Amino acid sequence: MATSGTPDEGKDSIIVPAVYTGLDLRAYVNTANSLDADTVFADLTEPTGSGYAAIALDQSWSSSAGVVTYDHGTPDDPRWTAGDNWAGGDIVGVAITDGTYVLHFKDLSEGPVSMTTDKVLVVDISTII
Repeated sequence: MATSGTPDEGKDSIIVPAVYTGLDLRAYVNTANSLDADTVFADLTEPTGSGYAAIALDQSWSSSAGVVTYDHGTPDDPRWTAGDNWAGGDIVGVAITDGTYVLHFKDLSEGPVSMTTDKVLVVDISTII
């Protein structure tokens, strides 16, 4: 028992809508295991090529008991399709940003991915947040 506090319902209703808005997903080519707690947006090195652009995460964010989830709609998970061979290096990971700050980042669990023409990279947001 407590005389005051913020129940999960309050956190879900206040924190998630305030924090998880105006976000995008970006791929990065930085060296594996090189990002850390001091990483800032300017540290991300993004690939270049046809089919690459930040993906707006503007669909359905929700939270239950402090666990955040995201539904991107159809298709359910955000994805990039390379229109040509991407330059800058293999995709090492992905980051969720607001265009100014890095909120979350994660190296790909399967290791770096070479984005060649027509290759598709699908990102399960639940593995990042």
